[in-house]
Amino acid sequence: MELRHLKYFLAVAETQNLRLAAQKVHVTQPAVSRKIKELEEELGLQLFDRLPKGLRLNRTGKFYQKQLGGIIRQIDDANDRVRQFSHTEYGSLTLGAPDFVLWQGEINQAMHQFRQLHSDVELEIYSDTPMVLQKRLELDQIDGAFLYHYAELPPEYSVQPISQDKLMLAYPVSWDTVLPSSITIEELNQLPAVRLPRSVDPYYYDWLEAIFHNIGWEPNVVEWAHGESTMLGLVATGSGVAIVNERHFTRPSPMIQAISLDVLSNTSPLSFVYKNTSDNPALMQFLHLLTN
Repeated sequence: MELRHLKYFLAVAETQNLRLAAQKVHVTQPAVSRKIKELEEELGLQLFDRLPKGLRLNRTGKFYQKQLGGIIRQIDDANDRVRQFSHTEYGSLTLGAPDFVLWQGEINQAMHQFRQLHSDVELEIYSDTPMVLQKRLELDQIDGAFLYHYAELPPEYSVQPISQDKLMLAYPVSWDTVLPSSITIEELNQLPAVRLPRSVDPYYYDWLEAIFHNIGWEPNVVEWAHGESTMLGLVATGSGVAIVNERHFTRPSPMIQAISLDVLSNTSPLSFVYKNTSDNPALMQFLHLLTN
C-alpha cells in the first residue's frame, strides 16, 4: 500500500466520481480506478458500491474515510512544516517548562525578546511535570527545558542556573483567619495539608521530606494532587494548606493567601537544561538572550 492509494481513495470518496477524482489528483481516470481496486484487494473488502451510474461510498468506506482524513492532514502538515524549516534561518525551537514560570520574570522576557528578534522561528512550548519534561529532553522531543531538579543530571546535559525560588505556604481565604509567617511547627502539624504524591516527582518529594523532617513538620495530608496548580485549586476550595513555588503568585487568586514561613527558608533551584550535543542555532540564540 502506498500513500497515493490513500490519496486517490480520499479523492474518490469526496467526489463520488472517478473523473472528478482523477482531475483532483492530476492523473488519468483509469489510474485512479486501478489504485482503488488495488487498495480494496489489499484490504480484502469493498469500500464502494458499484452502481450503473458510478461509485457510491459504502458504510465501510465512510468509516475508512473518517480514519484516513486526520492521518493525511498530519502528513500534509508535516510536509508544510519541513518546507518552512528548510527556508528559515533557524528553523524551530521546542522548549519545556512548568506553566507558571512563564507568567512573569526573566523567562517571560527572554521568550518575548526571542519572538521579536526571530519571528520566522517556529516556537513550541510543552508544559508538564519535571519527570515528563526530562524524558522529552532525553528523547530529543524538545531542545531544552526549565527544570526544578533535585538530583545530579547526567554529564550529557548542560545546566544554566536561572533562580532560587522561595517556597511559600498557601492557605484558603475562606478559613477567615490570617496565618502569620511566625507560625510554629506545632501549629502547622494541626492544619490539614494538600501534597503532591511521590510518583509525580520522587526527587522533589524526597527533597521536601528531608526539609520537613529537619524542621519537625509532619504534614497532615488530607488530599493528594498530581500537579501544583491542582494543589492550589484544592487550597482554594478550603481543603488545606500547601507548600508551593512563589512563582505561582505572580497570578494571584482571591481565594488563596500565601506567606513565607520563618521556619522554612529553603529555596527551589530553577535551571535551563539542554543537551551538550545540540546543534540547533535557535537554541543558542535563545540561550544568549536568557543569560544576558
